[in-house]
Amino acid sequence: MSGNTRPFTMVAPGLHSSRRYLSLDDSGRALFHYVLTGPHQTSCGCSQIKPGYAAADLGSWDAAKFVRYRAALLDAELIAFDADTDEIYIERWFKHHAKGSWKYAKSIKGQISKIESDPIREKAEEDFMATPMGEAAVEADGAERTSERPSPANAGSRLLNSRIMQGGR
Repeated sequence: MSGNTRPFTMVAPGLHSSRRYLSLDDSGRALFHYVLTGPHQTSCGCSQIKPGYAAADLGSWDAAKFVRYRAALLDAELIAFDADTDEIYIERWFKHHAKGSWKYAKSIKGQISKIESDPIREKAEEDFMATPMGEAAVEADGAERTSERPSPANAGSRLLNSRIMQGGR
């Protein structure tokens, strides 16, 4: 789950007064900023970060330090983590990232479906579906399926049966 194409990441100012965040030392806070806003993060709040990549990104860190502080983020309930896939999900991601169009919602739903880890994917999906944007994605999927079915209104439509609408055949 890497491949960030977002030009920026919003960080809620309330982060700096969060008890979970403040329970970390400086290195823990730096790592949280890295997983929250770094180059591997996606719009669904999940990223796949192998310790070696993180150590290289963080410069003076080695893989052992990354693993130690990743555990601190997990203990502080700031992330969910699956050791089998190295996927990290930011807890409460959709509390702060649940605004956008139905097209954006569908895109996020697609990103969530690509998460390898079953527990992480289920957590992200549950959090996403609890938002109005998640509901919009479901409604958009339903509307698309409905529009693809012939109905009395469109079954005999000359436009729908035109060469262009039939894919240029």
